[in-house]
Amino acid sequence: MQDAFPHQSTNPGQKDHIIRSVGGVTAITKVYGPGVAVTRTGAGAYLLTWSENPGTFIGASAGLAATTPGDVAGHTVVFGAYSTTAFTLSFTLYNASDAAHDLAALEWITCRVTFGAETTGLL
Repeated sequence: MQDAFPHQSTNPGQKDHIIRSVGGVTAITKVYGPGVAVTRTGAGAYLLTWSENPGTFIGASAGLAATTPGDVAGHTVVFGAYSTTAFTLSFTLYNASDAAHDLAALEWITCRVTFGAETTGLL
């Protein structure tokens, strides 16, 4: 087993939520991500929904993977605003031509969404 080290950050109480999902025919299936649901809301549009308040939203990033990597080459993930009342974060996947793109079977997205446990000291 490889050694692991505690996460260090300038943000107090920072927590990273890792959510991995795989595409399908106009669908998405969460593979990993405790406490969060992933749903497709339209062409290339998806919604992450937490079951409870995960903290103060700091930011999000995403990575794409595919059995044939060229199938997701040039794609971009754009996140929307985090809802502090519904505990949701939307994102849209665009292909290399800037058109909304549904994840296909054997295409994965891994999102890292970061929250802080405190509202003070984040600036």
